[in-house]
Amino acid sequence: MNHEEFETIAALDAVGAATAGETRSLAAHAESCDACRRARDEYAEAATLLARELDPVPPPAEVRERIAGIAESSNVIEAEHRFNPWWLAIAATLFLALWGWREIGIRVARERIATQQAEIRGLSEEKNRLAAQNEKLASIASAETRTIALAGQEMSPSASARVFLDPTRRRAIVFFYNMPSNPTDKSYQLWIIRGDQPKPQSAGVFDVTASGSATISIDNLPVMTEIRALAVTMEPRGGADQPTEKKFYVMGGMS
Repeated sequence: MNHEEFETIAALDAVGAATAGETRSLAAHAESCDACRRARDEYAEAATLLARELDPVPPPAEVRERIAGIAESSNVIEAEHRFNPWWLAIAATLFLALWGWREIGIRVARERIATQQAEIRGLSEEKNRLAAQNEKLASIASAETRTIALAGQEMSPSASARVFLDPTRRRAIVFFYNMPSNPTDKSYQLWIIRGDQPKPQSAGVFDVTASGSATISIDNLPVMTEIRALAVTMEPRGGADQPTEKKFYVMGGMS
């Protein structure tokens, strides 16, 4: 039997409607299954609480006779567990109440777990964000960090950028100012112009906010002697392997 079947037996057992064989099977299974043991205990506790709230009411004569006929004709209940007909009706009512209570409990528990998992993910993301910020601050504050200015070019004369280059960590943080907002189908792309290679090397893509500012962090930079300049172009969304524009937005040498 699977867990759902054992939980059904647990609900029946709580109201005395399980057979002796079912009770023995449940007890044996619950010894090694925490979930089913917990379900059995919860059903038993709920049955006790519900029973305390029930006032005994004698059933109408016709209902008593009808249930008695059903009980006498049934061949699936073991002889030693044949019930008083009225108790059979109470047991059925209790079973339905317990089953609904159990399903609500499971749903509430699942929702609580989902909420906790979402909170954990949010805290983990915030932790990673703060760790990344701390790394950037460490690079900016390092005694070895160099500050380099990038000036606006033909495409955006009023634009500018400031580069904080940490050679010990081979990292650079670039802050852009007064840049035109990029269209939704375009991205800005930062290029490293190297002295040891004929083609520019992409350092990442970024978008500019409505205020004209942006920040990009570059890791695994080439060594300082290999970098001649940094430059920015506008490229198709997501960037390109090589610049598709010959005119730069900002640019600056590293000397």
